[in-house]
Amino acid sequence: MYQLGIDGLPRNYELVYEAYGGNNPELAREFVAIGKVKSQRALDELGKKYLPHHHEESLLARTNERMRQQMSSFQNLLKQEKSSLTSYGKIIDETSRSFKANGEIDREALSRSITELSRATRSQASANAILAAGVEEQSAELEQVKSELENTEMAKFLDPLTGLANRRAFNKAVARIYTNAALPMMCGLAYADIDNFRQLGGPADSKMGDHFIRQVGNLIQAGHASADFMARLDGNRFAFLFNTSDDQEVIRLVDQLRAAVGAKQLISPKNGASVGLATLSIGVVMTTVATNAGELMEFAEQALTASMKGGGNKVSLYSTALPTGTAGDWKIYNP
Repeated sequence: MYQLGIDGLPRNYELVYEAYGGNNPELAREFVAIGKVKSQRALDELGKKYLPHHHEESLLARTNERMRQQMSSFQNLLKQEKSSLTSYGKIIDETSRSFKANGEIDREALSRSITELSRATRSQASANAILAAGVEEQSAELEQVKSELENTEMAKFLDPLTGLANRRAFNKAVARIYTNAALPMMCGLAYADIDNFRQLGGPADSKMGDHFIRQVGNLIQAGHASADFMARLDGNRFAFLFNTSDDQEVIRLVDQLRAAVGAKQLISPKNGASVGLATLSIGVVMTTVATNAGELMEFAEQALTASMKGGGNKVSLYSTALPTGTAGDWKIYNP
């Protein structure tokens, strides 16, 4: 960041990561187009365009202004209703007094009172309808504001390409595992990479790569029952959490996910033809062998590397206990 002349702000890190990550070519082009000297204002404009959920202050400011306008409109409606009810009440009082007056009943006066009361009642009914419509409109606007806030909050933790959780959500999920460092949650973490991703079109053709990542993401979600948490971290990397202390159960579950991904042909967006099946290299680690979140992710990375170096389409389990006759810290589960 220092070499780029960019301040080390959290939102700047997010923007630079997205620009250089290769997942958003439009952002990358506009980032480069800013020039060598990148002002904070120019960076924020890009951030608001491509990563709006990282600029909550602008959203909150707009929401606050909308809420202020809504409250002002509500107050005006209530004032109008109060004025209308006051006028209606006066007419009712006057008419009531004419009915209660002693002496001979004045037919014309009575007729005028009835006519005036009828007119006032229709006017009040119309005012009530206007108020009801106004309240309904205000309620709909408030629901829209609420929905926008909720969607923005969700966008912070969702990968827009696959609809899975993103790296930010993953980091939070892993951090929760070690909330009590002395007694972490018992679970397994799995990292997965698409083996033949370059042959499928990424990252040389980013649009093609995105297409296949989306397809694989859909296949992963189709087997969602086997994972308690699923995320796309970046590129063709996925992560899964399983709430069990049984490593063999985790291996069985990731094998189900691997089978789900490899069960359906991937389709080219260019001609609709099949381009083959996607296979996954997967690395698994249990929280029982990692003392903190950093170790857990590091060990999962090492297990994944073992699967990739072993030819791919494999599941490797990180273990500190070496099986007899082995030369590495890996228990390899082959399909």
